[in-house]
Amino acid sequence: MTWGRPLGRLRGAVAAFSCVAAVTAGCGPAAPPPATPGTDDTDRRMDFGLERMEAHDYAHAAGAFYGAFNNLPESDLRRDLAAYDLAKALVGLGFVQAGIEHYFGIVEGRHVPDLVNKSLADLVPMFDAHKVDRDRLIESILWGNQYSDLPPGVADFVEYQQALTDIRHGFPEWGRPRMEALAATKRPYAFFAKYALAVDRVARKDDDAAAEALLAITKADDAPTEVKDDARLALARIHYEKKRYEDAWRVYSEISGDLRLEDSVILEKSWDLVSNGNQQRALGLLVGLGAPAFRDLFAPERDLIRALALRRLCQFRAAHVTVRDFRHRYGQVLSAVRAGIPLGDVPIVRTWSVAGDPRLKEVDHLRVALLAEQDKLSKVGDKPLRAHLAAVYATVLAHTQLEVNQRLQRATERVADELIRVEEQMNLIDYEVGVGLFKSGDAQGSTSAIRADEIPYGSQSAYFRFDGEYWSDEIGDYTVFAEDRCVR
Repeated sequence: MTWGRPLGRLRGAVAAFSCVAAVTAGCGPAAPPPATPGTDDTDRRMDFGLERMEAHDYAHAAGAFYGAFNNLPESDLRRDLAAYDLAKALVGLGFVQAGIEHYFGIVEGRHVPDLVNKSLADLVPMFDAHKVDRDRLIESILWGNQYSDLPPGVADFVEYQQALTDIRHGFPEWGRPRMEALAATKRPYAFFAKYALAVDRVARKDDDAAAEALLAITKADDAPTEVKDDARLALARIHYEKKRYEDAWRVYSEISGDLRLEDSVILEKSWDLVSNGNQQRALGLLVGLGAPAFRDLFAPERDLIRALALRRLCQFRAAHVTVRDFRHRYGQVLSAVRAGIPLGDVPIVRTWSVAGDPRLKEVDHLRVALLAEQDKLSKVGDKPLRAHLAAVYATVLAHTQLEVNQRLQRATERVADELIRVEEQMNLIDYEVGVGLFKSGDAQGSTSAIRADEIPYGSQSAYFRFDGEYWSDEIGDYTVFAEDRCVR
């Protein structure tokens, strides 16, 4: 056989193997036939691996492809082909992260354009499924490089990520024209580009133009739901900053994302309601944040908003109890902060830190996936392949763990800063409650809120006392009937 076949597939003569007809019955060969001493048996190994892949026998396929990959010099283009097929076999075998490493190697090497394009095409869905180290792929591999003849969807993905990275790294004169060109198309990534340009306008204090662009995204029927919700959140924040609280609430209410991702949205809604004088409705949203879906949420602002709303209703005893509960809930952590104890050693602080930092959460998720796959290495029967995979996982885990540690330190510092900031404001509220200091304007607008004696008995609506049971479709609809006791 000669090296003249298409790079995407190597096809061998099946007559060289026995028991081909009985592969699906478990009679497939465990290894390629022995090679004649002194000859290059790469094609024989590759053909055997392809046959095993077609039979979904990923273990023997991976062993065959690794044998070819390991025996070829880097100057031989067949090595990239072996790496590509090895990556696919490893993913099929469940060693996804090891497979991704081989895809990365092909893209970084850029020896065979066809295989670079195929590797990127395989990586994109895994990127979308959060299985790929996003920063490594974008920052270290894609950014600053050029690719040609990519499939349309992959080409747009690469163009979007490169343009976005240009803008993030302070090269807007390069990134914006590329992003604008992508936004002008009618392809899927057009709306991602439009959203990125709108956020860039916010960063440049061009809020009116940003709001107009974000509004257009929210009204586009063909915009992905994910992008629509991101646009709504950004638009609501603009309205809030401009003190257009009613407009902010309307846009916040249109967000329809996964409930588990709505914790920050509910907090922002609560701030909007407090600022607009609707204290009872804000307190209701905070009740919703007590649902099990938000159990691990680090949000000391919940107590701050609750105490502030109750103080504005002149519910002084309830406000003081909220401050006391805050001190009880976070007292030990605050003591650790003051004592200089490393917060990364405090389990609950680590949980809060990971949950509150998207990049740390992503890297920690990858670390867990790497450990789970590493634990399965003992089941790999091919010793050379097992040794290779062990080295791959050890290297990638060391890099990932280092990044987790570095980001965890910064994230725990942010947790400490947030707790101290909220504690200072809670102390101020408790002081005002204790000495009876409050301004008549603190509860402005609250007189229009629902009061306990305004429940419309006899209406078609039913009212129930909250008994601690949550329903996901009700979390955003709670209202606390706390009487406004302020003297007018």
